[in-house]
This record gives sequence, structure tokens and C-alpha cells, in this order.
Amino acid sequence: MPDIIARVKTAGARVLHQIGTVEAARQAEAAGADVLIAQGVEAGGHIHGEVAMLSLVEALAARSTLPVVASGGIASGAGLVAALAAGAQGVQIGTAFLATVESYAHEYHKDRVVAAEAGDTLRTDLFVLNWPAHSAVRVLANSTTKGLGYRPMGHDPDQLPREVIASEGARPIYRYSTDSPIRETTGNLEAMALFAGQGVGAVTDIPTAGERLRAILAEGRAVLARLAEQGRP
Repeated sequence: MPDIIARVKTAGARVLHQIGTVEAARQAEAAGADVLIAQGVEAGGHIHGEVAMLSLVEALAARSTLPVVASGGIASGAGLVAALAAGAQGVQIGTAFLATVESYAHEYHKDRVVAAEAGDTLRTDLFVLNWPAHSAVRVLANSTTKGLGYRPMGHDPDQLPREVIASEGARPIYRYSTDSPIRETTGNLEAMALFAGQGVGAVTDIPTAGERLRAILAEGRAVLARLAEQGRP
């Protein structure tokens, strides 16, 4: 990793490195990263660690000299304020922008995100065919995950069947792969990996990305104003 970071920085770019543990953050800082993205276990998609976002941000803010960006479960102004209060200098938001007009996600995926609550997501390594074993992701529960019972983790990609359930043009998509449905995907979209973080309950519509950003910022300002009002004698 140090060699790669050095090449990137030599080309004049900054390196924002996403981590899920304090140890990974230490290694990234030693390798020359410019910004640490602290990804909590609440995040949708592939997850690096097992620690909640606020706990990880607070730990890194106390230990690292690098700017910290919070990631995982943030989909509202309240989440933004909480992350900043924990010591983050910024936030990385995924699920809330998946459900926007510009997003290349399939409309089915967007609709599932809008209809979901935080309890509808789960962390599992079942969707692992394209990745090494034990690569955890957070997804919306569906017909594929309902067969897990009490065993969401511990799946070996070499032991999973290769069953085609959808396609992206001429490319087949298998059950248990990490592919999520995009605009061109056809087939059994419901059974695919529908990535979503635990902040999904705050996502209730599909606006433009600009509208989503302005709404989050407006809510964040309102939260700060309310807190300031509560602190007055």
C-alpha cells in the first residue's frame, strides 16, 4: 500500500483511505494517506470492520492527526451533526444518494431503499462470489437472505452454487454475487444484493442529488439551532 499511495501522491492527487478499525487507520496514516474515512458497521455495501461509526470516529479523532470523514448510517442532517460532534471533519454518504434521480441504481433498488427501515438491513457474507471469503456486506433482507436463519456469516464462495438469476446485457449475474441491480439489469432483481446502510429509514423519497444534499444541510442547520436553543438559560 505505501508504494501505491506514493505513486498517487507523486501524480498530485490526495489519498482518502477508507478503514474500519483503529489499527487499519494507523497503517494507512503510516503509509501516507491524507484523509481517513472511518466506516462504521452501519454502512451499506462492503464493510471493513465491526465497530459503530460514532465510536470509530471518536477513537480516530483522539488518536490521529489526519482529517477524519465519517461513513456509515448517515442519511440525514441529524446524522451529519452527530458525526461532526464525534470529531469528524466531514461525512461520506452512500445510501441516501443511491435513492436519487441521477443514481445509476435500478429503480427497483431505489424503491426498496425508500420503503425500508433500519431493521430491514443485515450484515452477511452470503453475497461473496466475486470476492474473497468472509467479505461482509450490508444489504436489505430478501428471498436470498431469508434462508440464512441464524447464520448470516461464514459462507465459502467455493461452496455456493452458480445459479444465474439475472443479466446485465450479455453478462450473467449469479445468485450470491456482489452485483447489485443497475439500470440495465434484468431478471430476478429481488434476489440480488440490494446494498443499503442502517440510515435507510431516513430515506423516504427519490429527489435529485442536489435536492438531497440541500435537505440534509437544512436539517443539520435546524438540529444545530435546536440544540443552541436548548442550551440557552
